[in-house]
Amino acid sequence: MSLAAVWRRASFAILIGASALLPGSAGAADSIVTDANLVTGLDISDSVSAEYLRLELEGMAHAISSPEFLAAVQAGQSGRIGFAVFAWHHNQFPQVVSWTLIASEQDARTVARAIEARLLVDVEGEGRRSEVFYAGRLTDLSQAIDHAALMLQTAPYAARRAVINIIGNGEDNVGEDAQAARDRAVEKGIIVNGVVLGTDPAMLDYYRREIVGGPGAFVMWASNIAVMSDVMARKFQSDIVLDMRTDAATELNH
Repeated sequence: MSLAAVWRRASFAILIGASALLPGSAGAADSIVTDANLVTGLDISDSVSAEYLRLELEGMAHAISSPEFLAAVQAGQSGRIGFAVFAWHHNQFPQVVSWTLIASEQDARTVARAIEARLLVDVEGEGRRSEVFYAGRLTDLSQAIDHAALMLQTAPYAARRAVINIIGNGEDNVGEDAQAARDRAVEKGIIVNGVVLGTDPAMLDYYRREIVGGPGAFVMWASNIAVMSDVMARKFQSDIVLDMRTDAATELNH
């Protein structure tokens, strides 16, 4: 099935599910409800070059600005999602976009500009700022997943779905394996998806085994800005739209 056909089939098939909402912060269910809360973690460990950092940020900014993404958001029961982005390496989680609602074209543009602004940040300097002993930017995937899960549990909006997107290009090299953190997130009802930077088949397999989990979870890869923009646009659409998760999972991996 072509990607266009997958999107046409799925574009208005939104997951409503049971009436129960996934937890956010206290009182969230009494105020604002979203169709999904999405949190994305961007790898800024030592394995991520300046080129890959730009790939992550520009690709995501372009994706958020795409009309297909906005159409998916507005087709939901609530017509809005909660959205947040953080960067990560061992013991560091600099904020890229704090929790915000996306419901309109203006919302999407504001988020895209906030992401693009991070291209001006000195990542190495940011990593050293609060470290007494700085051992480098280690690839702590388990810590990144746990941090993302905590963000979802304390989000200011109640949600019908909760999704973590982990973007990176290396295996966990600190502490426990990433799989344990992935399992903890899935037990809380969170779906964990992944995007691999580059085209290493071994890394794709690692993400499939250790990172992604939950109903319809999948991993994709991207190696340049054009591909990353397209991948992230379809990635966010599939976080919101039901049928695309399972039918497109295999196709999007190639």
